[in-house]
Amino acid sequence: MIGIVVITGVEVASLGIWLTLVRGGQPVAGIVVLAVGLVVEHLLAYNVINRRALLRLTGLPVLKKALVSLIETGIWALWLTLAGSQLVPQASLTAILAAVVLAILLIVEHTLSDNVFKDRGLFSRLADGRTIGFSIIEAAGATIWLALVQNNLAAVGIAVLAVGAFIEHTMAVALGQRRTP
Repeated sequence: MIGIVVITGVEVASLGIWLTLVRGGQPVAGIVVLAVGLVVEHLLAYNVINRRALLRLTGLPVLKKALVSLIETGIWALWLTLAGSQLVPQASLTAILAAVVLAILLIVEHTLSDNVFKDRGLFSRLADGRTIGFSIIEAAGATIWLALVQNNLAAVGIAVLAVGAFIEHTMAVALGQRRTP
């Protein structure tokens, strides 16, 4: 449980700092913070899922988890770009479109991540139906978070994001610990 709290804290802090930097006109710094934070989160998650000491550094699949983290960084950047675009006339429809894209891409990212957790080839599976539920939860939490931030309710938004991320991590760890032939 403590491991899930830690990885949730790392991810939520990374996303929060990233969004603050991007909204403050520092997108490059924001992307760097997000990428580094997600690498740390993914490496810690590997240890949690594989029931290793949380800070054990030996034997980590650093390159694979770094690649998954960079993919996830790109997904978040795309989501924020879509959410701020005017692809459709109503802002609410744009937010929904961005949330759907985020959820779909998170299914792929969560599947790739699970491949690494289970010592499979990184791209051995691209979409695992068991990641759909927690990918939707994470996308919904992120969408509500952004809406609250845009309405000057950042503290409430970060709490919503944290709850969504905690649920997502709890479900992802359970999936990662399930070993199937």
